[in-house]
Amino acid sequence: MARWTKYLFVAVLLLVVGYVLTVQVLRWVAYGEDEQDAVALMRQVPSPPTGESGFKYLAYAGKDAPDEALGAALDADVAAFAEYHERYAERLVDGSGIAMEPPATPGADSLPSLAPVPTPEFACDFSQEDCVTALRGHENAARAWLDAAAPRTRRVEQALASNHLANPYALNAAMPFPGYQQLSLPLNEIALQALEGDVPNARPRACFLLANARRHLRNDGFLIDKLVFASLAQGASDLLLRVHSLDPSAPLPDECGAAIAPVDINDFQVCNALRSEFAMMSEFSRQMDEANDGWRTPTRWVFTSHRLQDGWTATHLAPFCTTEGQAAIARGEVPAFRAGDYDSIDSWAAPLSYSIASMGYPAYGDYQQRLLDHFHALRGNLEAIARIEAPAPGPKAAD
Repeated sequence: MARWTKYLFVAVLLLVVGYVLTVQVLRWVAYGEDEQDAVALMRQVPSPPTGESGFKYLAYAGKDAPDEALGAALDADVAAFAEYHERYAERLVDGSGIAMEPPATPGADSLPSLAPVPTPEFACDFSQEDCVTALRGHENAARAWLDAAAPRTRRVEQALASNHLANPYALNAAMPFPGYQQLSLPLNEIALQALEGDVPNARPRACFLLANARRHLRNDGFLIDKLVFASLAQGASDLLLRVHSLDPSAPLPDECGAAIAPVDINDFQVCNALRSEFAMMSEFSRQMDEANDGWRTPTRWVFTSHRLQDGWTATHLAPFCTTEGQAAIARGEVPAFRAGDYDSIDSWAAPLSYSIASMGYPAYGDYQQRLLDHFHALRGNLEAIARIEAPAPGPKAAD
């Protein structure tokens, strides 16, 4: 009996060792030139924006504190999140649930909050079509709402006027984002201002809103940043069209030049936002790899691989960033979704990493399509504004 037990143990051991060695060979095969080239392409992250950041104004728009207190609060929250991020994956692997708990926000907690101001049902969102008409009939309620929200609107406009809104937090799936829904406040304020008859002052404000939205759109950031400002650019351009139509005889002021400049399709390419997303996913993969040490080390040998997960993720994202892919997107052709093949060599090389790398890919094409939709809407609104601005042709001279 002991002899058979020994033989069985040796056989199982040889099978396990053979399987682990086979997986290592599969990993060597799975990470080829395509994966290397894709990772190199996705790591070409643009240089960080320079100048004043308005992140603190938008993040703490609901706080009743002087402007100078916001920077210190943001520094405290960023530092607290850095500690949370440091052991995020380790806690996630432990199954303790701590990684799923919201991080501490000592900075925000130290600031008093403004009184809550509920958003009414008639309020316009980012890409609202004809916000002026949407508010018509609700002028008194809208004025009461926007007067109560004035401190928040001021902070939002400060944020929009800044050079950039780059997120200062560590790359993490749980990283905080500012309350982007508040960006609709100035849009509603300008629409109501025009509806109340102050078109001369509403017009340049609409131009500034549109110009700022387009400028922040060019800063890329993450997917959510890209989609928010593309949506806001569409809504602001429609607002400018409606406000200008209320008094078409008055020309647009000179400060509207940046708002109505020709639209560049490159501003609506999803590539650089995906590069930021790739950096965040790569950081999470790295953390997971490091967390699987000690008695979990065999997990890295068989189920997960930071290197392969980066390669597979980059391979999914790279079609949006190649020269050919971006040219196709400019023609309105979004790269097709390539479903993961779970019977392939790749999936056996690191099945868990392969699943994670393939998980979010189907949505990226939808995001790019949404950006193209915003591009066409913005261009259409600017063309309509240009038709209002163009002088009507005079009577044809008699022969």
